[in-house]
Amino acid sequence: MNRETKVFATLTILTTLGIVVCTLWPFAFFAPNRVSWLEKTNGVRLLSPAVLVTREPLNPMGSQIPDGPMTLEVWIEPSHADSIFTILDVFQTGKHLRFRLQQYFLGLVISHNILAPNGHPIRAKVDVNNVLQTDKVSFITITSGTNGTSVYVDGKHRRTFPYFRISQQDLSGRLSVGGSAFHLEPWFGEVYGLAIHAREFTAEEVMRSYQERAEVNSTNVDPGSLVARYTFSEHTGNVVHNQVSGGANLIMPKNFVVAQHSFLTAPWREFEPTWGYFWDVLRNVAGFVPMGFFICAWYYLSGRTKHAIAYSILFGAALSLSVELLQAYIPQRESGITDIITNTSGTALGALLASSRPMRSLLTRRRTSAASGNC
Repeated sequence: MNRETKVFATLTILTTLGIVVCTLWPFAFFAPNRVSWLEKTNGVRLLSPAVLVTREPLNPMGSQIPDGPMTLEVWIEPSHADSIFTILDVFQTGKHLRFRLQQYFLGLVISHNILAPNGHPIRAKVDVNNVLQTDKVSFITITSGTNGTSVYVDGKHRRTFPYFRISQQDLSGRLSVGGSAFHLEPWFGEVYGLAIHAREFTAEEVMRSYQERAEVNSTNVDPGSLVARYTFSEHTGNVVHNQVSGGANLIMPKNFVVAQHSFLTAPWREFEPTWGYFWDVLRNVAGFVPMGFFICAWYYLSGRTKHAIAYSILFGAALSLSVELLQAYIPQRESGITDIITNTSGTALGALLASSRPMRSLLTRRRTSAASGNC
């Protein structure tokens, strides 16, 4: 192997290693789930990354009314306010996200899916600004019924959205607390209680529930309206029991997981008509161009000109597929087919550049010159 061939072989190896590091970092395949029980009071502390999830739906609908009213109570203490964090998700396995409560700096974002006339889900959301404080306990109550959705904090009314409504169906799936079920959006802080009711609270009931918050509304409402209630009073183990008989328990996984993490997502599901999306596409193409060029050039310098382009593209496609398969097990990464297409396209572009007439002539001369020098 002559010096030029060694150089391109080394460049190929270094480029491949660089791609692996950039696409799989931080290699967190089995990151610990950083959830711990509070010692002096009922509750859990969530550090990054941390999550609690149910294995079954909160309510398989049963006798509940799909479009009926609901009330959600969440008793939390945020510890960060410098980004957007998902406090909880309610989702259905294999389907689009149904309900999400997020912290946006010191505000709240409430969102859910509605169906467009063509049958595709559209995200509807509302914002409530400046209602939280870091390192301060907040008792959030969200009620929804025929007159829209109202948000209360510490028993006090903050906003009403007449044309935004959350139904019992929105809260009928599996529950993820402390992070998104679909992306890495971990929430930081302490959780003291959570309850879901299959009816709309009045303002008086919201205040009474806040005043009795240590029991998360245990005496104020007919237990028949409860869908789920978690008091976080266990203080040990990896299960937060649902106080509703037969209801889904919250589980603390040993390792951090994104419940509905992407796995080779189809291109039409990943597509977004935004500059960010097209920038990612261009970046993924450009990132694999050097590797395609170096591999193809190495083949030409080695005298293996037959099928050099095809072998280069095959290597790039195989590397990209391997990366996307592994990314499905790293919470910080997304696994999609779009990246395989763009990465393979970048490899093909690099190989075509290496096989262009001027570059191929140069590589052939270098190979001939090196062979003559060795004689």
